[in-house]
Amino acid sequence: MPHDHDDIFEADNATRADRGPVDHPTMLSSCARAATAEEALYRVQYPNSATRTTRIFALDQAAAEAMYAITDDLWDNAHFLTVLGNGKITADTNSYNVPICHPDGTPANLDAELAGADVVVLLATNGSSEAAAEVIARECFDRKIMCAGLALKRGPSSESMDRVVNSMRRFTRVLVVAQDDDYIPAMLTALRA
Repeated sequence: MPHDHDDIFEADNATRADRGPVDHPTMLSSCARAATAEEALYRVQYPNSATRTTRIFALDQAAAEAMYAITDDLWDNAHFLTVLGNGKITADTNSYNVPICHPDGTPANLDAELAGADVVVLLATNGSSEAAAEVIARECFDRKIMCAGLALKRGPSSESMDRVVNSMRRFTRVLVVAQDDDYIPAMLTALRA
């Protein structure tokens, strides 16, 4: 080899036909080039300033209790809402007839809550909320709002978890199965809620 620094010079070109060793520095890869001081001049020097408007819907009572545990945390522009009376909601229910409320019990309107929203997260612990998930997800689709689902595991039964997953699978772009409630704030932080 012609040089001592194998990582800087390309010395072994035995795989190239009719060519011997090359005695010049290799090109920097795009990752190495991005780490140079010259390229650092073009980096944005402040964090992503775009906040998201997030709506979190608890589709059943157990999901609401898990959600209430984090509502007092600092969130940029997140509204926490509970869907009431799932037994009365069908897939044909109009969005203005979906009964929802804020954590303090004051009623809310689904259309008003979705106006200007960027992300919607559906929380569920049982499969009884399929119709509510469908109505909310349909409104999100029509308004081009990203809809994510978080299935919260309760108890050892995998059959009940399957019901939750199947009730939300058709309606969300992202569906996560969480083993514990600590995943709720982690997911919301990742979504910049």
